[in-house]
Amino acid sequence: MASPELPIVITGVSSGIGAQTASMLAAAGYPLIGVDRNSPEAFEGAFVQADLSTPEGVKQAGEEVAAHAPNGLQGLANIAGVPGTAPVEVVFAVNVFAVRNLTLQLVEQLNPGAAVVNLSSSVAFDWRSRAQECRNFAEADDESAAIASAAQNPELAENSYLFSKQCVRALTESLSATLLPRQVRVNSVSPGPVETPILDDFKKDHGQAMVNSAAETLGRFGRPADIAEVICYLLSDGPAWINGTDIRVDGGLIAYRSSQAG
Repeated sequence: MASPELPIVITGVSSGIGAQTASMLAAAGYPLIGVDRNSPEAFEGAFVQADLSTPEGVKQAGEEVAAHAPNGLQGLANIAGVPGTAPVEVVFAVNVFAVRNLTLQLVEQLNPGAAVVNLSSSVAFDWRSRAQECRNFAEADDESAAIASAAQNPELAENSYLFSKQCVRALTESLSATLLPRQVRVNSVSPGPVETPILDDFKKDHGQAMVNSAAETLGRFGRPADIAEVICYLLSDGPAWINGTDIRVDGGLIAYRSSQAG
């Protein structure tokens, strides 16, 4: 990858996929701005400590990022996320509205040619079956009311992580359309089960047998580097014609299970 002078922002930079993405981009010479609730143990760049579970925290993060990037940004990787074991309101706030609001808040800093990458999930592969519901939620003007309403919906509350990542897929398409005139690309990456600090939470949320069977089928769980490689690629200049789409990085798990189901 070329090494531009403008920085790339990475949320969730303190662990897992975010930390691995930062490491790879730093090694390639990219200046970085990291955002996380927890301070990273090792990070080459400017760090912004912020809680993305609240509108105030997202606003603070955006303001501090902008202060670190007076000449603009080359990219934004919305990697921060929480599992379905977290409170429903937090899942929706971080996984959906922090992605939307931070991206829109940094629009003026995203220079032409910049790229945004959102982290979805392979579990959201059939999101178009509820596309309008996802769009209505992710684009709601009153996010507090939208979150409260979703939290009172038993089906959405029970499957908060799944719905949040389906909304990320919808949000990626809508943001791509919104930012197209600015020549800013927006894509998403959908990992399968990955060995990160919150893998056990996913086992609790999705079922231990189901998650473990993924590793049995594929020979291993995904590694943060498997996902970070694709995120870094989408942030580079190479995929200039990839926009508004999703890349599933799950070792072939969804394809395998779909073919077996048939």
